[in-house]
Formats: sequence, C-alpha cells, structure tokens
Amino acid sequence: MLIFSYRLLQVIFFPIILFIGLIRIYNKKENYSSFIQKVFSNQNYKKICRSDYLIHFASIGELNSIKFLIESLDNNNIVLSCSTLSSFEISKKKYPNLFCIFLPIDLFWNVNNFLSKTNFKKILWIDSEIWPNWLLISNQKNLKNILINGRISDKSYARWSKYPKLSKIIGNQYNLIFAQSKKDQNKITNIFGRSVYFYGNLKFNIKTNIPESKKKIVCFASIHLSEYDKVLNIIKSLNFNEIYEVVIIPRHIQYFENLNEKVISENLKKITIHNKFGDSMSIFDRSKIVFMGGSLIEHGGQNPLEPLSHGCFVLSGSFNKNFEEIYLDLEKLNLCKTMNSDNLDLISNEINNLVKVDFNNSAEIENFISTNRNSLKNITEMIEKC
Repeated sequence: MLIFSYRLLQVIFFPIILFIGLIRIYNKKENYSSFIQKVFSNQNYKKICRSDYLIHFASIGELNSIKFLIESLDNNNIVLSCSTLSSFEISKKKYPNLFCIFLPIDLFWNVNNFLSKTNFKKILWIDSEIWPNWLLISNQKNLKNILINGRISDKSYARWSKYPKLSKIIGNQYNLIFAQSKKDQNKITNIFGRSVYFYGNLKFNIKTNIPESKKKIVCFASIHLSEYDKVLNIIKSLNFNEIYEVVIIPRHIQYFENLNEKVISENLKKITIHNKFGDSMSIFDRSKIVFMGGSLIEHGGQNPLEPLSHGCFVLSGSFNKNFEEIYLDLEKLNLCKTMNSDNLDLISNEINNLVKVDFNNSAEIENFISTNRNSLKNITEMIEKC
C-alpha cells in the first residue's frame, strides 16, 4: 500500500518535479543534458546497453571512494552514474575510459524505461542510496542490488524506524549490504532486519604521500557557507608571526565570491581562497594543519583521510558524526583532535600551539591507512561471487 501511494504521489506531483527541474537549470544546478537524463530517462543506450555493472555515486565524495571498485572489477563492463554536475565533470577527468551518465530519478516509469533498454547484471549503490522503485523494479528484473559503504544518519534512522514493514521490504531488495562503520552496520541491521557486513570504509583506499617537511600552512577544508563567519573568527585570533599562510577551501565553490568579499571586508592578510574542483590534494601536500569543515555546524563533518594521507594533523569541530569512528581511532593515535565547535577561541589557540610542533607521525599514518585498506578486498570478492 505504501509503495502504491508513493507511486501515485509521483504521478500527481510530476508537474511540480518538472518545474523544480527548470528552476535548477536556471540556477545552473542542472543543464539540459542532465535534466532529460534524470527526468525523462533519455540516455545513450547504445553506449551502455552491453555493460554488466552500474556503479552509482551521488556526489564528489562518493566518486573519490569508488576507485577501489573500479580497479578491482572489470573496467570494460562498468558504467558510472551520478547526480550532480560537479561529480559528472570530475568523473570524466578521473575516469576518461569509463562512460558516465546521470541516473534517472526514482519515478517508476523512468526506472522501467531505463532497465528495459539496458542489460546490467549488478547495480552497486554507494553510501546512502535507498530508492524504492529502483530497488523493487531491478529486483523483479533479476538484477543484483549491492549497497556498498552504506551509512544512515540518525534522522534517517528515526524516519525509517517508523515504517518497519516498508523498511524490511526495501532491505530485502539488496543482495548484499556492506556498511562503512560498525555503528552503521548496527543501525542498518536494525532497520532492515537482515545481515549486514562490515569490512572497512572504501575511503581507506588512498595512497599516502607524506612530504619530509612542510611550511607552517594552515588549511580550512570543505568549509560550508554557514561556517564562513566562524572560520574567519578563528583566523582573526591566529598568530601570523608563526603562520606562513592560511588556505580556505570552500565546500561549494559557487560561493567563492561570498567568502572573498568577507575576507576583503575584514582586511585579512596571508589568506588564499582555493576555488578549483578536485584539486585539494595539492593544498594538503603543503599544509601542516587541516581543519575539516562541516563540523562547526550540524552537518556531520567531512572525511579526514585525504589530509591525513598527506601527513597533515587534522582538527575537527564536534559535529563529525558521519566519520565518528575514524576520528575516534585517529585521536587514540594522536593524529587528530576534535574541538568544541562553540569555543572558537580554543580552536585558534590549539592551531597556534600545533604550528610550533614538529610532527613525526609518518609511520603511524601509513600503518593506520594500510591496515584498514587491506580488509577491503573481501568486498570485491563477495561482489564477484554474488
């Protein structure tokens, strides 16, 4: 009954979906190609009809984590799908030999049309992708659905818990589920009422590149729009007699001018605002300390492994639930520190103290990443057998 109601509402609200799509085109969050692929399932079917694997990632974060799967599976049989313009553009640069599409949105006629014109055998869903029509219809057509690096927020957990019957129906559509943390493993098991595996987080498939020495550069990475003022307040209290440069990497570069205007109005010096997609690694390579954004607000934090792999000491605000287990493990090894998001002066003082420290943590970083990376091979072995 709930599935019927869900599909009926899609028919009723389809004109509104079209209108929202047009607004997104106007605001440059979509273009014509992404719009017709998502809303009308208009694809280059000749190009994708012979592939076995469809790997879906929603955004850039998930795109960076699928490298392990692409390297381990047969590249000739993989099609990538995404949801955002930025992830589409980066996927073309990162994997020029693979074809990438915009996944049709979860309208039942859309999904039917797409699957009737393709011959995929397995769909790999990355992170928190739970789409009822995709799961139900693909299962009816004997496709294997595999959720990898699965996670579920506390809000989503509370929402799904209200519909236990529907949750179990949806959960049974997956042939395999791999959680990205033990905490997520427990939550997904409780909601779906089925077995969920944990063999590590795909984000650990990352190479270490730790320079022998670094200048006293402080980076604020993946900073959200609502964090700009807080970050600038932290920067105002930094000791620039000790700090060579501060680099800010906005989470969404379309708000670059908003941040730039604030920096100019505050007359702040020695600050560089980075405004290139997919080029954070070069900044981490130079930085001694990296403060990860999305943690000064109730967003859930950002992935600390990329700066860590370049030898950075990582700081975070207290709102880092999305990567809670990783941060806790890193704190035990003295490779990062979680700070009180409400005490900006304390964060500034901590940065001022840390820039004076000579870190000698390369061995600990390499061991931490390699130990967690080695267990990932269990995932691809089970996918191939499924």
